[in-house]
Amino acid sequence: MTSRFSSERRDFLRQSLTGLSGLSLAAFPDLGRPESRKFKYGVVGTGFRSRLAHLPILRDHFPQIEVVAMADVTPANLAQGLKIYGNQNTRGYTDYRELLAKHPDLDAVLVVVPNYLHAEVGIAALESGKNVLTEKPIATSVADGQRMIATAAEHGRALQVGFQSRYATLYHKAAELIQQGAIGKLEMVFGCLFRGDWNPRSWQYTDPATGKSTNWRFLTRTEGSALLEDGIHELDVINWLVGVAPRRIQAQGGNSVWLDRETIDNAGVLVEYANGVRLNFGFSIFTPGTDDHSLLRFYGCEGELSFAEDGGKQYVVTQRFRSKAERIEVPHLLPEEEPVWKAATSERLASESGASTYRLHQAFLNSVSTNSPVFADGHVGLEAARLSLAAEHSLRTGNPVSWEEPL
Repeated sequence: MTSRFSSERRDFLRQSLTGLSGLSLAAFPDLGRPESRKFKYGVVGTGFRSRLAHLPILRDHFPQIEVVAMADVTPANLAQGLKIYGNQNTRGYTDYRELLAKHPDLDAVLVVVPNYLHAEVGIAALESGKNVLTEKPIATSVADGQRMIATAAEHGRALQVGFQSRYATLYHKAAELIQQGAIGKLEMVFGCLFRGDWNPRSWQYTDPATGKSTNWRFLTRTEGSALLEDGIHELDVINWLVGVAPRRIQAQGGNSVWLDRETIDNAGVLVEYANGVRLNFGFSIFTPGTDDHSLLRFYGCEGELSFAEDGGKQYVVTQRFRSKAERIEVPHLLPEEEPVWKAATSERLASESGASTYRLHQAFLNSVSTNSPVFADGHVGLEAARLSLAAEHSLRTGNPVSWEEPL
């Protein structure tokens, strides 16, 4: 497979990092000011991610968007989603295909379903002429991710993948500092995600192999990979800040504690990038509440860059070797977002996660309304998925995987 980290993409990444000193909308090239007309959305999937993030943010912060239809195979989830959004005119369906058929005038479809359905639902929406914002991962296989990208291109529609970290002020500031040489040439990255187990109330899938109802995150067919489901956020940020494609991936791991499932509960991943940068990444889902449960550190030839939180504030920390560390405070909100947050009925924008999810939607709406490219596009989604799948393949086979190797 040919790498999508072309010179054109590297140029776009560099452009996205300009003007960050003031941390304004200028720092995010796809956060424009869309026209004032109403945009009609359909939402497929009203589980936890929809109900806790997407629907409240669309309801409270985007008066120019109207969710006119929702679909979910679970009636209780659908009812809760309709109640949260609170628009009496929003229609509910148990089949996403009926939603697409009965609402041909939708501007966009938000896909928030289990991983194995991302490609199926996304491609159907794109083929019906809708722009698509899909939760990560783009798909559970490289081939399906490629099909998503090809279908979007064929129909001239936007395809954005839900990497909210791409819109976090903290990581944009880090990207600026790395590009400016604050730590010298980037040489190594250390990262980890040590979190608790998946929500036990997640949607239950009837496993055809056993006939049992099983949390969809416990099965390879439905989740794809534990790294594809969660560690992918951190791996995507690393891909972005390193700026070139991986060259070689090697991983070890498996199931040390949760032995009653197919998907792994821990992994150690080593990645060598095409520019010589090396990554050491650890992952576990049987370690809730540990210190530094989510950690990224970037090491250059002249210093290191890390992140810190203190008293509700967040910082990028840079330290030249044998010198005093410098803490740079980075606000959760951009100045232009303060009035939006204060006028809203929720406080979801007060956290970095809420604010970056808000910007993710703002970026997508801008792309839909102006026909402009998005930062976290299908190629970005495919690169992160490919890295996650390559690590899983190496872990299962015991062999290293080259970036060009078919998966």
